[in-house]
Amino acid sequence: MPGPSIGTTTRSTRENLVVTAERLFAHHGIEGVSIRQILQAAGVANNSAVQYHFESKTGLVRAIFDHRVPYLAERRRLLWAQATPGDLRSGVEAHFLPVAELAELEDSHYMTFLEQLELRPSGEHPFHLLPEDIRRRYREYEEQIGALVPDVPDPVRRRRLLHASSLCLHACAERERSRQRGADQIPLALHVNELLDLLIGVLTAEVSLQTRAALSNPRNDRWAASEPSPS
Repeated sequence: MPGPSIGTTTRSTRENLVVTAERLFAHHGIEGVSIRQILQAAGVANNSAVQYHFESKTGLVRAIFDHRVPYLAERRRLLWAQATPGDLRSGVEAHFLPVAELAELEDSHYMTFLEQLELRPSGEHPFHLLPEDIRRRYREYEEQIGALVPDVPDPVRRRRLLHASSLCLHACAERERSRQRGADQIPLALHVNELLDLLIGVLTAEVSLQTRAALSNPRNDRWAASEPSPS
């Protein structure tokens, strides 16, 4: 599990701006928040602080990824190293458990922030903002999980991986919001295992004759071209 959140009083100005921006973007959307609002909410008096640390709002969005993604990447690396070879549940857990864990952090609004990013125009999909090594690791995950569901045709498998990522993101974002409201929640272990059941079901569901017939239509070749969720 992630370590305890860092108290605001011990954060640097840069980290304070990143965490504040993540929270405001999550609540109001990227376009719904001004640089001035971020500075005020973070208690930063220097009006040039965002430009100094991040150059622009886009740079601040990238900095949110830089703040959260290293934990996800390292946690996934460790879990993949411990995963049972050839076991689908172990592989799915290695990729998605860190997402559920991150959403439990007291200061995390990351999942809701990602939901807001996905609401932006399709030409501005957030995946391109991620570092190349993170995008490469997602492609490796596609290959690793894909090899464990060989009976699913490739275009369908790729779409299912996207659906699984989206399902995990939205389920964890809802839990994140519920925690912030102080609502009662099911235990984390139950949440995680039920989520893994759903994700595995998405990946392994029988491919219908109708879907296989639709695959023969050349217009459906673009199925595999969609970008993955940045979670």
